[in-house]
Amino acid sequence: MAKQNISSYDLSWIFLEELQATEDCPTGAALAVIPDGEGGGWRVVIETRSRQIMTPKCARRVAIIERRLRSLYTLDG
Repeated sequence: MAKQNISSYDLSWIFLEELQATEDCPTGAALAVIPDGEGGGWRVVIETRSRQIMTPKCARRVAIIERRLRSLYTLDG
């Protein structure tokens, strides 16, 4: 299946909505989706203060969501 092109802004919102739908992570996390390499690759960067209050369970949830969304989306531009 071909990956869908999406902007980093829209991908950030999808990521935040999925993160907030779980009870594993505190609300108000600051994150950004940034390009990683060529060919539409990307990764999620989480602000230092948000990482400091993040539990191990939340960190695992972030990794799971990121892996799943990477299989579906590639960055525009």
